[in-house]
Amino acid sequence: RGYAEGGVGSGRSWVEGTAELRFPLMSALHGSLFCDVGSDLESGSSVIGDPAGVRNKPGKGYGYGAGVRVDTPVGPLRLEYAWNDKRVGRFHVGVGYD
Repeated sequence: RGYAEGGVGSGRSWVEGTAELRFPLMSALHGSLFCDVGSDLESGSSVIGDPAGVRNKPGKGYGYGAGVRVDTPVGPLRLEYAWNDKRVGRFHVGVGYD
């Protein structure tokens, strides 16, 4: 969530992980604290044309932040703010279940 979709790497192999703590604030409102990590396992240069290198993608990174979730009849709506390892922040909006 600290990086845009596909912003970490463009490799043939990858690994990603998330740790998230969710807690109730009010009846339909929940808070969360999270940390996300990802890596293309240094496989970005193996893709023809090296799109990760051309676009200066780091190949690995992490993000952390906090957010709120509102439970609605159509599913949860999430608004989160995250910083990546370059200390750049961004909002992330999510609809539905993870």
